[in-house]
Amino acid sequence: MPRYFEAAGRADGFLALARRCWRARGFGDFWPYVMVADGSVDIAVEPDGLSLWDLAAPLVIVEAAGGRFTDLAGVTRADAGNAVATNGLLHDEVLAALTP
Repeated sequence: MPRYFEAAGRADGFLALARRCWRARGFGDFWPYVMVADGSVDIAVEPDGLSLWDLAAPLVIVEAAGGRFTDLAGVTRADAGNAVATNGLLHDEVLAALTP
């Protein structure tokens, strides 16, 4: 997974953020967003290569559960090709950590 963040020019921020987490894992597809929605994990991040159809449903699911879902620039959208989903409390801190 770090290679995708490296290709997106965000490796340093991702690695620094991962070091601050109790555990960092990769699942892919919609699963990490559902885990954010149900409270199993606090953060899901994907840096690049996603399509609208990959993120439209997760955006709705995360927000319906009380979380936040944005692109890496902090804009609520599902068509940016990247995504950040959190429990809402950590969102601004995650965005700041991933900003190059």
